Amino acid sequence: MARPIHGTPRLASGPLAVSQRHYRFVQSFPSGSRGWAVSKIASTMSDGSTRPIEIGMVSGWSYSESVFDPLRRELPNVSTVAYDWSCFAAQWLDDAPQGARPEPDAWLGWSLGGALLLEALRRGRIAPERLILLNATPRFLDAPGWRGVPEPEWRALRRAVVRDPEPAVSAFRRRFELPNPVDGSSRRAELADVSGLDWLARLDLRSWLQEVATPVECWLAPDDPLVPADWPSRLALSLQVRCHRLPGRGHASWWHRPAELAARLSDR
Repeated sequence: MARPIHGTPRLASGPLAVSQRHYRFVQSFPSGSRGWAVSKIASTMSDGSTRPIEIGMVSGWSYSESVFDPLRRELPNVSTVAYDWSCFAAQWLDDAPQGARPEPDAWLGWSLGGALLLEALRRGRIAPERLILLNATPRFLDAPGWRGVPEPEWRALRRAVVRDPEPAVSAFRRRFELPNPVDGSSRRAELADVSGLDWLARLDLRSWLQEVATPVECWLAPDDPLVPADWPSRLALSLQVRCHRLPGRGHASWWHRPAELAARLSDR
């Protein structure tokens, strides 16, 4: 039994790929909505003073927190703290959370990191002012009327990771043109733990997104081989959920073009 989980531009085909369909994105927030103005974020304290709002970031499966380094460099006026997915889950999702630090004011999660944030919000483990999801979906696997990764392909990846995680992760990243940063992490085996894949298979938050009360921003990209960009059109989403187009295409375009994402977030 797996241990409890801790906390590219070309369209791929075959294993672990989903077909794509055009989806019309919201290009701006509706009048009166609160944007995520990263260059101006501040919170009013009880004494009337202000402080920068802190943004927590959660990585995708197999990645350390350093995957956010390019984006964090483009947000020099914002206080940020980054977690790999396993550390986040250990601190906010385990049955006996491991002494979570004070929660950031807002959270941003990529891929699995976004799904874990949604689950933590559903459980009441986090209570941010805003949630920002990059290339994330409320249900990773396909289902009747729902396009996602076929379960047999997910199982094939899981078996490959159990056999030998490093080559399995390398092949996974090459296939989907995902970033392969050199971060020197000594925790590569833990970051590629199959429990992360089990989270992806287990979570189904579609119905919950119909009633979520926290503002949620979904940033999606066309030709994402793992997360269909049109999934919001298949749900009756809460009015608190807004969808936006990421610059570029694929499952990690934001990583390749962090300045564009930072600028677009700053414009909101």
